Amino acid sequence: VHMEKVPQVQALLKQFPWGRIEKDGTFAEPLVRALYNVLGVEGFGYWSIPGGSNPHLKHASDPSRPAGTLRIDDTKGFEHGYMLLSDKMLTDETGWKLENRLIPRLVFELGTEPELASKVDIVDWDSWYKWRNLPKESPAALLLHYPLTVYQLLVNVLHVTGPKRNSAASRQALHVHYIGAEVELNMLPLFSELALLLPYTDIRMTLFGVAVHSLVKRAKKNSIAMKAKQNQPVYTYTSPASCGSSTLSIFLYGDHENWDPLHPFIRYIYNKPDAVVGLNAGLTNYPAWQSVILYCHMYNESFAVTEYAEQSAEQQRDSFPLIIDHILRKARLNFHGSEIHNLTRPREYPIAFNPFQCPGQRGIGQIRLPSVPNGFTIRVVGDDQQEMVHSVSDGVPAPASDLNDLLQKSAQLSL
Repeated sequence: VHMEKVPQVQALLKQFPWGRIEKDGTFAEPLVRALYNVLGVEGFGYWSIPGGSNPHLKHASDPSRPAGTLRIDDTKGFEHGYMLLSDKMLTDETGWKLENRLIPRLVFELGTEPELASKVDIVDWDSWYKWRNLPKESPAALLLHYPLTVYQLLVNVLHVTGPKRNSAASRQALHVHYIGAEVELNMLPLFSELALLLPYTDIRMTLFGVAVHSLVKRAKKNSIAMKAKQNQPVYTYTSPASCGSSTLSIFLYGDHENWDPLHPFIRYIYNKPDAVVGLNAGLTNYPAWQSVILYCHMYNESFAVTEYAEQSAEQQRDSFPLIIDHILRKARLNFHGSEIHNLTRPREYPIAFNPFQCPGQRGIGQIRLPSVPNGFTIRVVGDDQQEMVHSVSDGVPAPASDLNDLLQKSAQLSL
């Protein structure tokens, strides 16, 4: 079943002139970056990466690696979001470092703005490139899968907003909690795409995570990151009037490493999110996710994530009832009746192929199953009545008898 998605993953890549599939079925993204002169660590604008083979920052809570797995360490001293420690935000030119014709601009000359998003159907990379009037030669998708995947989660997975939902007379305030941000800190302006895609919407996005906490802790006077300590947005954007005058404000939560419902910030009603999202999350691989899973189930907070592999997403889906049961058995007396009802009622956890996934199969050893950054979406908590897209993984998940065994299998697939 999972191998049936291989043609979909390959077709998504092959629509781009640079989308070459290697003999082993993988996509050599570093070669494409090198072709466009944007492969490197610091000094490469939005493309800056730590350079190692680890998909996420190394942390004390990381799962153990399978024996014999080849790993290349990150560049020593590299910090995601290092540019926010200065006093200048990147521009279209200094961020993308591409030819002008290949850049999806955020600052427009009069008459060059994209069409109002409510008038077009933007459902995949092809429709997005046409809407933005970009040639497929542009490698923009290799970075923009982050903001466009957030769009997919908010609009088509959680249904908390949409391009046709709002109007000049009836705007929407949308608060998103974005958990586990790392490489995204190097490309904050790219999330302005959300303001272009969602007309007449005022988006407040708060980023959480180990990398966010580390960055804010290092912030110095007059730096962009210092604004986080003053509870000010580190980045703002307003879309053109012809696109709906939507706004985006990005905040960094630097008080703690993790999103924890016990923290006063989370409990304060003003900060209550309309949606909680996490990309390439690895929900069962990192202990910090357990409190997020529990809290969102308990209070029906809309929560969706992406995973690299469909099989990993399925194993995580199967583990949710086991995680909840495990916690309930230890602390049932601490919960109210409504909380227990929300925790134990039957739920669907739809899994779907993400049309805005990063193009190309990851090169990870012998794994041939589709494994792609932001490859598959999982709706963890949402309104079952609103769910309009059936899961790509049909059937009721079989109960797993051993939680530890399930978590171990999931960890190996997500590495």
